[in-house]
Amino acid sequence: MKRILPLALLLAAAGAEAATFTDHATVLRSDPQYGTVTDNCPAPALNTDDVANAVGGLVTAENGGALLGGIVGGVLGHQVGGGRGKTAATIVGALGGAMAGRTIAQNRNGTAQPQPVTQACASRQVVTGYAVTYEYRGQRETVTMPYDPGKKLELTVTAQPVVR
Repeated sequence: MKRILPLALLLAAAGAEAATFTDHATVLRSDPQYGTVTDNCPAPALNTDDVANAVGGLVTAENGGALLGGIVGGVLGHQVGGGRGKTAATIVGALGGAMAGRTIAQNRNGTAQPQPVTQACASRQVVTGYAVTYEYRGQRETVTMPYDPGKKLELTVTAQPVVR
């Protein structure tokens, strides 16, 4: 008798497999869920002030004018004189050209008005899913689905006997 009971329990457990089948639930409501999508948004325009700030304020129109004026003044000063006078003329020409170039750049920048940076971005609302409330055998559940299931919701049901 003691050997028959464990064998009977083993056979009963082997027969207690889960059964899976398809059934349908009644959809009570299906509410669309929305999200925002942004289209046609160009990359932000490069602002010259941002570049100047990123390099520590070294890249400015005034400094560019001074550099260019210094080069031109140095080349012109080098054409004058001879010996040590040529070196002095090059230095004086470079300094004078730098001051003139900086002044010209400051005067040009003073007349130009900075243009505001605008971007044309289009955003729209799109359906991202559906909050579906359904009833199956007296139980109400709500799930989020990527589509509207209609009036009936197909379910995969797994039934398994309770082993006590």
